[in-house]
Amino acid sequence: MNQHLSKIRKIKKIDYDTPILVPSFSSKGFPHVKELHSYLKEKLTEASLISVYDLYYKYLEHSQIYESDILIVDSGGYESNHEHDISDIYNSLYIPKEWNVELYESQVKILKPITDILLVNFDPKEVYTLREQVELAQESFSKSPEFSSDFLCKPFNYGELLIDVDNLTKQINLLSTFDVVGFTEKELGGSVFERAMSIYKIRRALMKIGLETPIHIFGCVDPISIVLYFLCGADIFDGLSWLRFSFKNNTPTYLNHHALYSGIWNQLDNEVKVLSYVENLGVLSQLKDQMISFSKSSDWEELGVGATELREIKRILKVIMQNYK
Repeated sequence: MNQHLSKIRKIKKIDYDTPILVPSFSSKGFPHVKELHSYLKEKLTEASLISVYDLYYKYLEHSQIYESDILIVDSGGYESNHEHDISDIYNSLYIPKEWNVELYESQVKILKPITDILLVNFDPKEVYTLREQVELAQESFSKSPEFSSDFLCKPFNYGELLIDVDNLTKQINLLSTFDVVGFTEKELGGSVFERAMSIYKIRRALMKIGLETPIHIFGCVDPISIVLYFLCGADIFDGLSWLRFSFKNNTPTYLNHHALYSGIWNQLDNEVKVLSYVENLGVLSQLKDQMISFSKSSDWEELGVGATELREIKRILKVIMQNYK
């Protein structure tokens, strides 16, 4: 058996190859996101993610969002929720504004197919069964046939915060109509191992019915986590941690540490941040190239991962394969 499930897959509707590493933008935690996006948009050559929530509330300029080859348009579920993602180090008080499916659809209607758009379905606060989620998403996507569909699957058992992956894999045929299937990182398990195992199970289930549909992990753009999940079968990764940490040497560090480490301690904090953002985009671009090389050769050195991290990744993969049924 192959030691990993990584490979170059394709978003068939737009004939675009994975892996795709996506820098995200959000007003949640970044109140000056408009200025930030405006400054960095020309460097977003391959992919970027924005939300229709931020378009509706004018946190982003509609005319400025089409700079990348692929634009992932999120539903606003993250911005309309009190909860934070795994990489958020502050978990500060956040008060969302009104958001509902009508407002979501009002913004989707004015999107322009200037670039390839991957549209995420509306993320309701109510709990729906997997079949109900799929039917709602299919109905929504049918209104925008010019865009690729990115189905965000949410927990479907009432009162549970995590996705019942074993149940999901038994119903995997329900996901066959979507161009991409997505999951938020934190809803796939309570530990790194559980999340990696969940991704592995989902990928194997898709393979069993002859599908190579790309898997999108929302809220994950940490380099080492990307590598692990990629090896387990995931393909598209987005998140905000590239705006929170420096990714130098594939190790997220606080920006103050980055200033000291890089010898730019005499520069203003805002200047350090901007330099870090640009460097992080370079790190993600290089990592993508390394992932592509590895998927072709299965040469572990191609991943550019440190010896300690690589050893632990291999240990995780070994345990996953021993436990997979």
